[in-house]
Formats: sequence, structure tokens, C-alpha cells
Amino acid sequence: MGILEALGLKKKPQAPSGKTIKVGPRDTLRSIAKREYGDENLWTKIYEANKWRIDGDEVAPGQDLFIPDLQGS
Repeated sequence: MGILEALGLKKKPQAPSGKTIKVGPRDTLRSIAKREYGDENLWTKIYEANKWRIDGDEVAPGQDLFIPDLQGS
């Protein structure tokens, strides 16, 4: 802990909250968003959290994806 954190002037960054899922057969970012959030248009939230591990916008069966919690939920 640094001095700024000890004085309460700087907070440690919090890890994003959410869960990890495995991509199933025929899953797409849109279908996962529909299942997890109830709205397929929120697929970009999943993409942004996983863009370092997604090739283009394609996901593969068996691939792990982090599903971030929606803010305010």
C-alpha cells in the first residue's frame, strides 16, 4: 500500500465483477448477450471485456469468455 492509499487519497483499482462462461456449440456474442443480459444488443459489452481473446467477432466452442456485470445491477 502506498502513502496516497494509506491517506485515503488514492484507491486501489477494483477488478471488474462478473463471471466466466464456456462458449457452447452455435453460441455467438449476440446469443450469449441475450442469454446473460436478456438483450442481444449488449454483445459489445462482452466483446469489449474479451477482445484480446476474440478473433474478429468469432467465438469458438470451449472458449472461455468473461461476462461482466452490468453497471447498476
